[in-house]
Amino acid sequence: MKYLPTSLVSLTFGSLALSSAQAFVLANPGFESEAPLVDDGNGIGKWNAFSDGSVGNQFSNSTVNPRNGAQSLRLEMANAGGFAGVFQDVPVLPGGMITYSGWHALSSGNAGGSEIRIEFRDSVGNTEVSRTGNLAPVIGAAYEEFSLIETVPAGADTARVVYAIQSFGAAPPQVVDVDDMSVSGSAVVPEPSASLLALLCVVGFAARRLR
Repeated sequence: MKYLPTSLVSLTFGSLALSSAQAFVLANPGFESEAPLVDDGNGIGKWNAFSDGSVGNQFSNSTVNPRNGAQSLRLEMANAGGFAGVFQDVPVLPGGMITYSGWHALSSGNAGGSEIRIEFRDSVGNTEVSRTGNLAPVIGAAYEEFSLIETVPAGADTARVVYAIQSFGAAPPQVVDVDDMSVSGSAVVPEPSASLLALLCVVGFAARRLR
């Protein structure tokens, strides 16, 4: 029986670890696709949009003021006592850290009323385990980064990352652009990537050559 050279094993699995750490990416992080956004209750592999349903409190992909690319998310609030936003579900491991970040800018109206949070969920029971408090920064006219860091609680296997605006504590109107969303951290379960699969093929090929 022959063994893989130590240098090859170290290089391969070091690369695998790096690849895994960087492999998970939010679907459509810059809102370049999914036109139109839909409210169907499903945030797996896409942004699920939601609103209170009143005319003027709405969500859309917008080409007016993207930070990068051709589009951004535009949330509009025209009526009091309403809300509009998006969420996406991310697989996570309990006990690890997750960082949820992105960029937002106020296009017009009231600078308050944002609600940025992470809802930790049990996907098997389809229940919420806990949630962070709402991060509610005052939004400036130029794009600014926001960031929310939290430890995943026991019993949760999903982090629902939410960005919304609401007019319960802030008077409308309000128009906000959101772009370049991301999640990272030790709690985030990586997706299989092309580079990871390629490295596994290298290991298999080398093992066959050394038999």
